[in-house]
Amino acid sequence: MNSKIEALKQHIESDERTRILAFGSSNTERRLPGMHWFDCFELALHQRYGAKAHCINTGIGGHTTRDLLGRFESDAAYYKPHAVFITIGGNDCKPEEGLTLEVFETNLTELWRRFDAMGTHVIFQTYYAVMSDGSLRYQNFYRNMDVVRKVAEATGASLIDHLTRWEPLRLQRPELYEPLMDDAFHVNTRGNCVMGLDIARRFGWELRPHLAHWAEAILIQQVMDQLAES
Repeated sequence: MNSKIEALKQHIESDERTRILAFGSSNTERRLPGMHWFDCFELALHQRYGAKAHCINTGIGGHTTRDLLGRFESDAAYYKPHAVFITIGGNDCKPEEGLTLEVFETNLTELWRRFDAMGTHVIFQTYYAVMSDGSLRYQNFYRNMDVVRKVAEATGASLIDHLTRWEPLRLQRPELYEPLMDDAFHVNTRGNCVMGLDIARRFGWELRPHLAHWAEAILIQQVMDQLAES
């Protein structure tokens, strides 16, 4: 377990209210009916500790790292979060955005620097697997996710690498993967639940596995575990 995540858990256990931010684009924005991955995280947190944290979502669809930097003061610094999930890069990879890999890396690092200066623990996330058609955007997407991993390692931030777990599912078990997607670049409610389950487990929390609501997500998580071991 990452020592900074352990420190965050200790802060949640304290008497001080913990503020946790989700900062990103459409995969962060609360835009679909049903459970969102950040809802799953919040629910697992509350089941473990009670109402000791405020979970704040400022995701906006279509945004890039450039946009996140542009609205940093109003949508991030304003809340003075103790921790932030940053899930970004799917729009940066569009050729028409004109954001090179170098610019993407510079922007990600600057986001980390600004949060770190406030004492905010950064948790970078890669995306889930996308339905790639081999076009330039998708080629850029995989390179961008490598940059997310690189920046997380270089800065000492935490990393939840969804893509590493989802890509084998996409390639080897498409009959399980495809029902988790809303479109080529977005998960649906079912996919959000799988992401949320993995995030909760990273913190050592469970989402009450006896409830039928989580049955499919638990099954997919188990399949991902098996694929990772093979």
